[in-house]
Amino acid sequence: MTRFSSFHNSIRRSPKSAKAAFGIIFSLALCSAVLFILTDLDSGSIIVHNKGHRVSGHGSQLQRLLSSEGLLDLETDEPLSYDGRNSICPATNENTITNERKATIVLMSYSPLRLDDVAWVLRCYQNMTGAVEKIIFIWNNLNFELPDDIIPSDNDPNVVPVQLVHPAENLMTNRFDAPSRLVDSNSPVILIDDDVLLTAGLISGMVDYWKSQPCLEQCVVGLDPRHVNPITNDYDLYDRRHTPNVIIGKTILAANHHFQDFMKRKNLVEHSGPPSTACEDLTFSLFVTSRTGLLPVVVKGEHYTAEIKLNSQKKFLSEQGEFIGSRYDIPEYDGMSAAKGPWVKNRKKCVSWNLGYHGSTLTELLLAHDDEHDPVPR
Repeated sequence: MTRFSSFHNSIRRSPKSAKAAFGIIFSLALCSAVLFILTDLDSGSIIVHNKGHRVSGHGSQLQRLLSSEGLLDLETDEPLSYDGRNSICPATNENTITNERKATIVLMSYSPLRLDDVAWVLRCYQNMTGAVEKIIFIWNNLNFELPDDIIPSDNDPNVVPVQLVHPAENLMTNRFDAPSRLVDSNSPVILIDDDVLLTAGLISGMVDYWKSQPCLEQCVVGLDPRHVNPITNDYDLYDRRHTPNVIIGKTILAANHHFQDFMKRKNLVEHSGPPSTACEDLTFSLFVTSRTGLLPVVVKGEHYTAEIKLNSQKKFLSEQGEFIGSRYDIPEYDGMSAAKGPWVKNRKKCVSWNLGYHGSTLTELLLAHDDEHDPVPR
């Protein structure tokens, strides 16, 4: 306490000394902050990008300081202050990423209650010109006219174009049918639910998984693995002790020719949709595995809970363990899967029907890869 008082008194006596002292303190503080973010690589909420290098650190004050000084290009992976369509798009620095194989995004929506969210995600996806070729937006509600302000203007050549589809019927498989008619057969197509947002880095990273071994543009790539038990014909919603062998449709990527071939299997298409089962995503995943002999490829991920409006953020990694991008979950409401009990029960029935439909070849393939191991984080 005495030392502090002495220092305080000396500053009061000499304004020049005070100015010099505070200058030294500020410089030391800034150096310490930079040293901190350079040494604490895994700790926190700020990802710093500087000439391709990524380091982590904490603190909104530090973020404001460095960004205002123009020293570093910052991306925050703190939960955003989300406020519907006017919210800031996250990780815009990833929009500079380019991939020689751009993906087509298919986004389908039904509920008028989600339109504010839809307007936001469409605007964010439109700026991902290096990773996204086009966006197909399917408005599945036949009884509610889509407002004109949901889809941004298509007059800007510098953004990703949006193609609006008004289907004749409200079917979950419309998101498979639309790209099968509107996109080149070999193009990567990514189906994304309307209550999540993927960053450009994650979209590009999923395409890289799809292009690489063991997939080589043939298998399904996804972010949300599940497990089908080939012995009991059951669907294990959260089983993490077995190798994942199906992908759910929250975020799923495949070559467009798989969607085209799937839509030709009328029995599969009719059985997989509501009101019978509502499991078109599981049916599609098992269909691709059956015809290619390849299990789905799951993008490595780490989950982080967010407390500010956006429900959560999940960070995803490359095969080499490097960060590639994130998915942000928007609060889910007015969706079919909100009724968890009947939903899960129907999907279990669907899995049993699919295994019977594809026969012993698919069952034996799933058994051959059904290794038990320690729980895998999801």
